[in-house]
Amino acid sequence: MAQGRIMAVATYLPERVVTNQELVASYGLPYSADWLQQATGVLERRFAGDAETTLSMAAAVLRQLIEAGRLPDPFIDVLIMTSHDCARADTGGAAFAACMAGLSPAVALDLWSAEGGLAAAIDVANRHLDRGYRRALIVASEVRSWPLRAGQPWAGDDLASILGDGATGVLLERGDGLGADAPARGAELLSARVATPVLAAPHESRG
Repeated sequence: MAQGRIMAVATYLPERVVTNQELVASYGLPYSADWLQQATGVLERRFAGDAETTLSMAAAVLRQLIEAGRLPDPFIDVLIMTSHDCARADTGGAAFAACMAGLSPAVALDLWSAEGGLAAAIDVANRHLDRGYRRALIVASEVRSWPLRAGQPWAGDDLASILGDGATGVLLERGDGLGADAPARGAELLSARVATPVLAAPHESRG
């Protein structure tokens, strides 16, 4: 099986920085800032602004990849977008993001992030490259903070909504079998090291 070479990596983060203290003070989380840091391993995260969406962030990453990869034209063989929005029946995300970025992919696929996210998308891209496609773009984009920003009370099991919003992506090109292992290399470049959440709050830290 051909292994795609990672030719470019891009990320997009919203400007707004939200600290653990702000989560407690502004969004009514029933835990201390110290407990949130211990439970998630996160000191601060980014929340999307009113004009930032899953699609707009994905399009921003795609435009970066176009520039970084020096793609000579708007045509790309395969575009794969992975997002939690796919689970909410927001189908066609990859095609819409491509249109916003000025791309014309031959194949545009949506992949639900819970099905493996970026790692699964890289595997799917490699399978297309193995069939003869030359280049593949992959973008992962998430806006999981929207319930909190909409004023909904935080559900204690909805940890994703307090981890932050953003997007990342890679440009893969078909290799000759001697290049870097794309799944392993992609995991090295793009994985976020987050401590395993502790869902049971310690009594002395609550409040």
